[in-house]
Amino acid sequence: MARLSEIIREQGKISPMPGPVETAGSGSFQSSDWYCLAEEELSGLAGSVRRHEPIRLEVLARIATGIVESLQYNDRLITRALAGAADFQLITHQVNVAILATKLGIGLGYQSEELGHLALAGLVHDVGMFLVPESLVINPDRLSQEDNECIEQHPELGFQVLSQLGSSYAWLAQVVRQEHERWQAQGYPNKLKETEVHEYAQIIGIVDVFDALVRPRPSCQRMLPHEAVRELLVVQKNAFSHKLIKALVEQLSVFPIGTRVRLNTGEVGIVTQLNPRHPLRPIVRVSQTTDQTMPAASKPIDLSQTTQTHIVEVVKPVDVA
Repeated sequence: MARLSEIIREQGKISPMPGPVETAGSGSFQSSDWYCLAEEELSGLAGSVRRHEPIRLEVLARIATGIVESLQYNDRLITRALAGAADFQLITHQVNVAILATKLGIGLGYQSEELGHLALAGLVHDVGMFLVPESLVINPDRLSQEDNECIEQHPELGFQVLSQLGSSYAWLAQVVRQEHERWQAQGYPNKLKETEVHEYAQIIGIVDVFDALVRPRPSCQRMLPHEAVRELLVVQKNAFSHKLIKALVEQLSVFPIGTRVRLNTGEVGIVTQLNPRHPLRPIVRVSQTTDQTMPAASKPIDLSQTTQTHIVEVVKPVDVA
């Protein structure tokens, strides 16, 4: 059986990054296919990096374009990213970061080519982690100081891997090297600050933290998406620029897609669409029941169009099976 990435090659010539990338065609694949394609291609990339073999990014560049076009059409990939795996998986995390970073890029007014670059950077932002001992990646909450120092080498390791691809990918290598730098020089490896950090790296950095917060870890309970947004707004507000934090709230909302909420009417529903101008008032598909199954007769309510109905609490973690 042919790999899905081979199907992409058969559909047409793959355009390399940077430069204009070929339109993926929103009708060619479903949103879930781009997610699976990304996971599959990253698995192959991980093997090549670990074996110290030459790597190519043309297929990932094409997948990045598909992710962009899917997100410009609907938010299904956002729903998939927020549903995610039950535990922390490095490759799944990289796909989620690419999707969430692209969503922020859309909110910042990026054009298609810029979004394609941003999505590709998200897909490979942790490529250096493939050279870190796997035991450290699997148990990130039980690390010694020496282990942490090893982990913190991964941006530089990723930079070295991508630098081998030549000058056309020099921008990508720099973004990967900088994605753990922070706005007030709190990050690593070079203590860069403010605009010294590439904006792509800043975007990837903030959604990298967000995705990590909503994933379960052995030593702590996962946060709900709205709690992760609040964490970034309050606890880590100095780590990122005001512009990026504002974009995060507008694009992912205090109640991200897939969040299960209770209204002041007593009804329970799932957030299905965001209102960027009114982040506290998304569109909610409401059920009369309190179980996890949304009946066929459920109805959408646009909370931005009414002052009588509002969200009073989040009921359960994201449940978008």
